[in-house]
Amino acid sequence: MRVDDARLRKVLAELSPKMNERVRKTGARRAFAPYLKTLKNLWRSASFRGRPLHRRAIASATKVDIRRKGSTADAALQMRMGVQYGRKGGAAAKGRQRVWHLLENGFRHRSGTVVAGRRISTRFATTNIQKLGESIATETLAAAKSVLRL
Repeated sequence: MRVDDARLRKVLAELSPKMNERVRKTGARRAFAPYLKTLKNLWRSASFRGRPLHRRAIASATKVDIRRKGSTADAALQMRMGVQYGRKGGAAAKGRQRVWHLLENGFRHRSGTVVAGRRISTRFATTNIQKLGESIATETLAAAKSVLRL
């Protein structure tokens, strides 16, 4: 996704490169927060057979990762929201989030029976991508204005 807003570009141009990066990351984190909470709640309340152990682990291992994609401070940011596998998933997940790809995409049993995936995260991402982009621009602009007032 590319966030391209003329007002945002103008405000960010006034900042130093380091401050520019910090403001963009802050704006992105603030914009992702409500969407992250919604996605976690979708996984927590998803209906599957059995105990909700794995669904709770998936919800607690759902994280946002924002990194600079390049060596300069004004390089584009790479933003990811999804399930973090491994130890970085958190203590509450304890590795039980490893079944996410099976619940999301489905799988085939040895007997040949196919279990369809729910596509909870995929549907959430495709329906909210436009609103998320607008939210990132708005939150980044607000973070930049608060820094410029200091």
